[in-house]
Amino acid sequence: MSLITACPACQTQFEVTDEQLQAYAGKVRCGECDHVFDARSHLLDAPVSALTEANTTEATSDAAVYFKVSAEVANADVPAAVPDLLLPDAVSLDLSADTDSDTEPLIPAFLRDVSLADERPAVIETPAGQRLFIGLSGLLVLLVVWQWIYFTRTSLAANYPPTKPLLQAMCQSLHCEVSLPRDLAQLTIDDADIQEHKERQGVLIFSSVLMNHGAVAQAYPKVELTLTNMADEPVLRKTLKPEDYLPASVNLDQGLAPQQEQAVKALLGVDEKLVTGFRVAIAY
Repeated sequence: MSLITACPACQTQFEVTDEQLQAYAGKVRCGECDHVFDARSHLLDAPVSALTEANTTEATSDAAVYFKVSAEVANADVPAAVPDLLLPDAVSLDLSADTDSDTEPLIPAFLRDVSLADERPAVIETPAGQRLFIGLSGLLVLLVVWQWIYFTRTSLAANYPPTKPLLQAMCQSLHCEVSLPRDLAQLTIDDADIQEHKERQGVLIFSSVLMNHGAVAQAYPKVELTLTNMADEPVLRKTLKPEDYLPASVNLDQGLAPQQEQAVKALLGVDEKLVTGFRVAIAY
């Protein structure tokens, strides 16, 4: 009578006979997962009918080997022809899927329908929204331009004189002023000298020349004068404002014209016996 055993690894059921079990002490190899096990320890109680045997015999003729006796486990030589064990009708195997390597794998429908397109809802644009965006963008640009004009008004007025009246009008409402550039790198003071006054005792005459090497007019700087004694120690420090060293005819608002020079002269009241040298510098 035929018996049914089940693989403990994959739970696949197979039909075996007593002769097959006795051949290698019950050791068999599963044709599904290649697991070697003792078929006698996993026998099922339900016998196989004669009709089932006939049907499974036909199925086995078109199927591959489901059970192979393991020679390694049984420590015996494997015969040239190992008897195939039958499967019940409930077990079916499509060998064409194993032998045909070109067959495309079965892809679930939910994977086939995956789209790389952006599934976010489209933004609804209305004419009113577009006009609002354009208006805000233009206002932002005007604000940036206005700030640039405000912080560079001095340079603009110096390099583009026709814009100075407009900038001055703007500053009247903003409570600011359009002053002359103050770039010390463009100015030098040279030929400085101190002489005793010929008519007034205790008075020294300081004279020098202030030059503008830049391309635009510069505001008149302050002149810092330090008188020293024989030990090069400061005896007197004095800061001269433009109105202190310039003639009354000079217009301070126009500044020192580009590529021009201006004579500097000031009177200093000091004990000339203590003064033996001096140092001069300019600053704003």
